[in-house]
Amino acid sequence: MAARLFERITVIGLGLIGSSIARAIHERGLATTIVAYDRNEVSLAYGRKHGFVDIAELKLKDAVANSDVIIIATPPNTLEDIAKKIASALKPGAIVMDVCSVKQPAVESIEPHLPKNVYFLPAHPIAGSEHSGVAAGRADLFEHKRVIITPSDPSVIEPIFQQVDTFWKSMGAKVEAMPAHLHDLVYAYVSHLPQLLAFAAGSVLDIPPETESADDLLRIFLRLSHSNTDMWTEIFLLNKDNIVTALNRYLDAIDHIKTELCEAPDDAPIPESDTVLARTALFPRVVASCLITTVMEAEKKAGFSFARYAGPGFADFTYPASQSPEGDIESIANQYVAVVEVLEEFTARLKALSLAISTGNEDYL
Repeated sequence: MAARLFERITVIGLGLIGSSIARAIHERGLATTIVAYDRNEVSLAYGRKHGFVDIAELKLKDAVANSDVIIIATPPNTLEDIAKKIASALKPGAIVMDVCSVKQPAVESIEPHLPKNVYFLPAHPIAGSEHSGVAAGRADLFEHKRVIITPSDPSVIEPIFQQVDTFWKSMGAKVEAMPAHLHDLVYAYVSHLPQLLAFAAGSVLDIPPETESADDLLRIFLRLSHSNTDMWTEIFLLNKDNIVTALNRYLDAIDHIKTELCEAPDDAPIPESDTVLARTALFPRVVASCLITTVMEAEKKAGFSFARYAGPGFADFTYPASQSPEGDIESIANQYVAVVEVLEEFTARLKALSLAISTGNEDYL
């Protein structure tokens, strides 16, 4: 058990991340008292029943009063309202963190409303699951995961950065800092784009659950496709400029592959199409490889590695490209008609998603 770091910590929002933070604080003894706020009384009751919430509050001001650390773990569209409501109840010297995965909008939503005598450290734990809700939380969710801190003015938070660093490291995480705008660029490529691609791939393949669960490659490749669509729609729209840029580069990579596949000699025999092979084995390898290519191009342009910031979602979507080819490359060439056919479906879906994100059309996402 780690040493107690704070007297009182408040967690606002007991979803997957919030409940995991509360569980980790409780399990490692990082605070004397864990306070939780959630609009859902059932979630609060669950936290109390399972021992990782000491005090459950239904009023935001009561939840944050006298707390040393306040962690806002709610959807991005709630951040500004929460910041406004808690501002007057925060004690001087309190540390406020959010855990939103798009940082620049989070900073703009929260920071202007906080009093000058508190510290705001935007944070992004690179950890998650396709599952959501209070019951999905795990005390070990942050072990060996990266947490990115994106303070607006690093010099202001220097005196307390060590406390925050120790806090996350006590939960098993690795901590580093970067500007919010750079964070949003990097994670557009290594987190948000893979999630968007997984949604598109899942809808195009439409694999029966029993088939998917019986095939390790498909199960891993499509894991992200089962994520919370409402939550991700909001993330896509918040980081839309970076995501659309990344998606356009990805579509260029796919178009290059399609062009190469279609350049078979006119007199070359066309083998009988194996649609199942094309869709369940060859298609995943092609689209996973194109994501790797896209990220590598972005890294070259930026001059530093993006891949080191990637989480399990990126690893899962690119998993097919990490497997031994075992004839897949030759099979892709032999089955180019069937492969191109599913790639056409995939790119049509992605182009529609790109338009929806660009125009803010939530109904299509």
